[in-house]
Amino acid sequence: MNRLLRPTAACLLLGLALAQLSSCTHVAPYEREHLADPALDTQDRERAYHRFAAHIYEAREGAGAVGLSDVAGGGCGCN
Repeated sequence: MNRLLRPTAACLLLGLALAQLSSCTHVAPYEREHLADPALDTQDRERAYHRFAAHIYEAREGAGAVGLSDVAGGGCGCN
């Protein structure tokens, strides 16, 4: 390796190691309530999105009328 490149690579590796170690932190009990905020839960948003997408599909295709789901609907999209 080039003489100039060795110290640069060592500094880069040291900097990456320090950045990795500094990202770990202790969370105090009074701060945990902010981390457990329901708005941060992606599962609820995914369930809501899938319900919405199913509703749109059923309204467009009339899939609820033929028994593909438990929601009755028509193909006109007027619901």
